[in-house]
Formats: sequence, C-alpha cells, structure tokens
Amino acid sequence: MTLSPLIRPLQAEAWLEAESRRRGWARATAPGAHRAREGLVGVLSEGSAAVMVEVNCETDFVARTPDFQQLVEMAARGVLGHCQGASGTKHLLREDELAQLRAGNGGDLLSDHFALAMGRLGERLALRRAGWLRAPGGFVATYAHGWVPPGPPVAMGTYGALVACGGPAPGPPPPELQELGRRVAQHVVGMAPTSLGTPDDELGGDTETRLLAQGSLLEPGVPLGRYLRDRGGLQVWDFLRFQCGEEPPQESPPEPSAPPA
Repeated sequence: MTLSPLIRPLQAEAWLEAESRRRGWARATAPGAHRAREGLVGVLSEGSAAVMVEVNCETDFVARTPDFQQLVEMAARGVLGHCQGASGTKHLLREDELAQLRAGNGGDLLSDHFALAMGRLGERLALRRAGWLRAPGGFVATYAHGWVPPGPPVAMGTYGALVACGGPAPGPPPPELQELGRRVAQHVVGMAPTSLGTPDDELGGDTETRLLAQGSLLEPGVPLGRYLRDRGGLQVWDFLRFQCGEEPPQESPPEPSAPPA
C-alpha cells in the first residue's frame, strides 16, 4: 500500500521525535557521561507563592540557547502547578516528585521534554532540584542574578532567592515594602545565609550565617532585622536560596513556624 503525501510527513515527524527522545535517554543514562554542572536557576511567582528550579546542562553555551531557557520556564511552570495543589508554606521537592512533574496542567511528563531536548541539544540535561515558598497574608519577594536579561514571566540567572515576607498590617503590601523585600532577596543571594535568626539579633561578624543578624548591604553596620524594623516593619518569615552547580547541604534546617494569619 502506498502512503499518501500527507501521512508520510506525519510519520516522519513522529519517527524524528521518537528518535530524539531515544537518543536523549541514552545520553542521560550513558556510563561515564559528563555531569551537568552548568545551567540556570529559574524563579516564578504567582499570588502569595513563588517557585524556584535549577536546571543543569554540560556547557554554558547550551545554557544560553532559547531551547534550554524554554525548558527552564517549562520546569518552573510545572513546579508552580505542583505548589498550587499542595499544603504548607515551604517545600523542597523529593526525587520522586521531580520525576512526576508535568509540563502544564495535564501535560506530558517533564522528563519526556528533557529527553527530547537532550536529543536536540546533544548534552545531558537535568532538573536537579526545585522548591517553593508560600506566604499566606503576605508576599514572596524574588530575585535572580546572572547574565540572562530580565523578562517576564520567569526570571533566570545563576543564583536565585525567594523570601517570604509580611507587612506590619494585613492586606497587600505597599510598593516600598515590596521593593524592600526584593532587596532582602538580593541580600540572600549575595550573603548566603543558612538560617533566619530573629529581628532582635545583634550584629554578627563576617562569618555570620543568620540572615537577620547579618549587616544590611545598604547599611553594613546595622543588622538586617533592625534595618527592616526601622524602615516600615517588613517581616521576614523564611527564605530559599539556590546557586547553580552548588552542592546542596546534607541536612535541611528545621522547618520554620507558620507565618501569622
């Protein structure tokens, strides 16, 4: 039987997609393949929640391609969908949860899209980690730092931070507090704190790891907690920081108490 001219291109397209996926999975599981250490951190916020993902590749060249950056955006949207159906105020996704993420509501598994992209780009790719913060009654400030030009909706860079914040009064925060929250997220990227601390903490030294005890980047002689209290009363409830390619800590810090309703 002779195939019609319409069916032949459709079959060819299906074969190319299957072949690309096969080569991608082969590359991902090949023994001795290069570990993917380059890549991007992607940050996406919606309402009182925000998500962050780290997607890795083998070279900086691939990280700069639109194809790879589209994959980062797809991963961030997949995590946002997961976040919207979950409870709690903070979560780092487990390996089994990452494997079940989908591209959009009811879309294909992200792992299938990664396999296709590996076949096209010729490098090992990985969704290494992902997490989200939620701030009921407040907002999540975000910041991404790196060489990717800013552009909505997913901010990308080699560093990223999420900071769950609240104002001194219920309701939407004024623009000045939102900007202050963004500066705190910027501080988290630059100073790499590992715990929150309290607003009453005294100023720590150069090796201080409590966020609210570190000197503010805008006023280094003042602890960040006091700096925020004196400038509108921004409250910091929690934070999350990713650096592309870093080794994640072996143990996560204790879960923070829930923010006030």
